[in-house]
Amino acid sequence: MTLLPEDLEEWEEVLATLESGRLATWLDSGRTPSMSIKPDESGGLWVSVHDGPASGVTVTVPLFLPPPAWVGQQRALLAHVREVYPREVVETSPGAYRWRRDGDT
Repeated sequence: MTLLPEDLEEWEEVLATLESGRLATWLDSGRTPSMSIKPDESGGLWVSVHDGPASGVTVTVPLFLPPPAWVGQQRALLAHVREVYPREVVETSPGAYRWRRDGDT
């Protein structure tokens, strides 16, 4: 799976949508597996991952009652990724990126 900087922006939008109690879909560009997160009436979440580009398989799992601070925790993690992304990600070829490994310059 490949994440681009614009995917991080979209994740922030997904968090806002989830916070409002609505269905959110992330990474639905068709280049990677997509994820749909659907809140249910009990406060839990149903997470579906659809691998459209490769296998066409969809897997759905319930996440029961995430902690109230979950969205805030996700925002903090997103802020951390944004902070380290420029120095911890290397471009391997035009438009292709990966996390820095030991020995990368």
